[in-house]
Amino acid sequence: MTDSHDSVPDVPDATSGGWREIYHGGSQEAEEAHFRDLADVVVGVQRTNKRRSGSQVSRRTFHAKIVVGVDNAELAFRTDLPSGLQAGDFTAGARLPAIVRLSNASGTVRPDGSPDLRGAALKLTLPDGGVHDLLLTSYPVSHARDATQFVEIARIGAGPKLLFLPRMLARLGPSETARVLSNLRQANRPSAGLALESYWSRGAVLWGDTGPVRFRLSPLGPLGSPAPHPDGPDALQTDFAARLSDSPVRFALHIQKYVSERLTPIEDGAVEWKESDSPWLAVATLTIPAQNTLDPNGRTTRERVDTLAFNPWHAPAAFRPLGNLNRARRTVYAASAREWHAR
Repeated sequence: MTDSHDSVPDVPDATSGGWREIYHGGSQEAEEAHFRDLADVVVGVQRTNKRRSGSQVSRRTFHAKIVVGVDNAELAFRTDLPSGLQAGDFTAGARLPAIVRLSNASGTVRPDGSPDLRGAALKLTLPDGGVHDLLLTSYPVSHARDATQFVEIARIGAGPKLLFLPRMLARLGPSETARVLSNLRQANRPSAGLALESYWSRGAVLWGDTGPVRFRLSPLGPLGSPAPHPDGPDALQTDFAARLSDSPVRFALHIQKYVSERLTPIEDGAVEWKESDSPWLAVATLTIPAQNTLDPNGRTTRERVDTLAFNPWHAPAAFRPLGNLNRARRTVYAASAREWHAR
């Protein structure tokens, strides 16, 4: 996979409806063997995070701290959803029960006020009893172009902080190091509230006959009343609970369609699909109903949601995840889940 798209013509590929996937090592088998090696590294990072944090149990490699966990949300699709945007159970007027987990992205549990990326994970219950997971984070693009670079950066980040920059320069070179650090500075920031954040899929997924898309959740008003003076290690949890105490919290789900390899690449997770090239199309509304998330029932629900494994590969074939980063998640997430479920 190339790090630059300057040489890729802005014309569709002749196969696969104008898009294609490129496998590391030249084949699915070679790529899968490589992903198994990366999974071993990720489990090592988990164990390092556990040791450094002084925790007695392993946690998720990333998104270790749950902030919000509810099991009574709903994803409702537009009643006038165009036929060209419908796929599988995502049809006009469909209403799907949803479990929602909102989190801080760090692999260790830190105060909510810490600069960080934030995550949203949805587990939809389908009419046939199956599930469909949607995973998103609060920045439009990944800091890593592919899974190899992602795991390498995670491994460096788990090491001594004084060696982070020298090791990044040695492994990635000056240009890529500058790009990665710029991304991390912009993506990892304090949050004013998780109800106010937008969340992006970053990678592409298949959307039935529509082809590859990226998707986004963005806040819909009214947003309810924030906590008067949220502070402390669980400030984001307190703020979300305050907003949810008297009114629902809603997000709009939009998708963005593939255009071309140059403008909307499948394999490079660090390239933004710009709205000027592919406009966002509204398809559904996620509603988290008003409730008390801090009473005993709310806390029990949050703890139960935190035991669930979310993976973009928990999806029907019509919504298969696409691109190197997404393909790696099937193997790497499963290995990570086995490690933290062992607690």
